[in-house]
Amino acid sequence: MRRTGFKRPTYAPTRAPVTPIPAEMAQRIRYTGAANAEPVPKETPARSDRYRRIVAALSCACCGIADRSQAAHPNEGKGLAMKADDRLCFPMCADGPGYRGCHSKLDQGALYSRDERRRFERLAGERTRATVRAMGLWPADLPAWPDDQEEAA
Repeated sequence: MRRTGFKRPTYAPTRAPVTPIPAEMAQRIRYTGAANAEPVPKETPARSDRYRRIVAALSCACCGIADRSQAAHPNEGKGLAMKADDRLCFPMCADGPGYRGCHSKLDQGALYSRDERRRFERLAGERTRATVRAMGLWPADLPAWPDDQEEAA
């Protein structure tokens, strides 16, 4: 920018005047008490690379294709920076050249409605855990899923 002998004009910042909330509107606003809420500790999910590899070696839980699977985690209960427990995962086929796999279709809602997807994920996880136990491949360092303990005993 070139310097000149002229000063730049200065502008005073303008602010919109604050208008109070009308009394009838203030009565309709409810305070939820969120500022007084107790923090909820995060659950620590079980993680096992060995179990995920065993699951990925199984055939797809949706279409049954072999040798294309990856361990898919259920989407229910996940949020930002939250990991799903590995004991809930199940095998789903991955995308390939010119082929859209069941894993991405399931995640994007192309296969089932939300309720059907949650039911499928729960059943596929149960079947996968039962299959891995029946094959005798359950990792020794991975605790059993709490709901499956009755079946394992």
